[in-house]
Amino acid sequence: MRKYTVLIVLVAAFAAIFAAAYTFYDKYGGQLAVSPPAPVSPASEQPAVEDSVPETGTSDSTSSPENDANNAANDTGDEAIVENESEGTDGDSTVPVDANDTESRDTEASDEYRIIVPDFTLKDLDGNDVSLSDYSGKIVVLNFWATWCIYCAEEIQDLNILDRELRDAGDAVVLAVNADEPYNTVSRFVTENGIDLEVLLDEDGSVSAGLYGVVSFPNTYIINDDGSLYAYIPGRAGIDLMRKVVDMARNNEPLR
Repeated sequence: MRKYTVLIVLVAAFAAIFAAAYTFYDKYGGQLAVSPPAPVSPASEQPAVEDSVPETGTSDSTSSPENDANNAANDTGDEAIVENESEGTDGDSTVPVDANDTESRDTEASDEYRIIVPDFTLKDLDGNDVSLSDYSGKIVVLNFWATWCIYCAEEIQDLNILDRELRDAGDAVVLAVNADEPYNTVSRFVTENGIDLEVLLDEDGSVSAGLYGVVSFPNTYIINDDGSLYAYIPGRAGIDLMRKVVDMARNNEPLR
């Protein structure tokens, strides 16, 4: 008799649980359905970095020997090139043109977006004054670096090779501006590493940080032969990338 009593109690309990579960599902089941996420529209996907130009700016670490280890994120200059595209810049002013003069209007439109980089004069390792404007009419690969930066030490070897190639071609040159270091430190580094490109001394940072806003290394600016900015490469750049960008500047090709 006792067995039957226990069995009846168990059956009643299961029936109660089932009834409660059915009631809950009937009331809330519609709210428990989960729809799959909507597919990403192709228009919203970011194109590959190598085929596109990110917005101006850099995530490079601040410039100091203590933070050199953080420059690992900068060892990808090949992945980020910033083109000269800016509204409301200090570019050349425009002049009125004939509304039917298509060529003049195209020239005016392009001039609105030109950024003329600031000129400067620094000493080279021989004590001579060298100005950026001395190379007017040539494409300039303007590199900012420091001896303590491991990526700069790697990149400057590529720049040394590139400079020889560009000088042989006669239409471009590399200028390597060392920032915030004394003559003896830079001279010793250049001698020990067999560097023979044009190295300039920005011992007080007035050009690198003051004029160009450089707070991390390495950083490279590709400057057109008219003194306007063509491209900006944050972080370490491989020699193949720099060759490619210089060739594009020669042909006035858009980066986008």
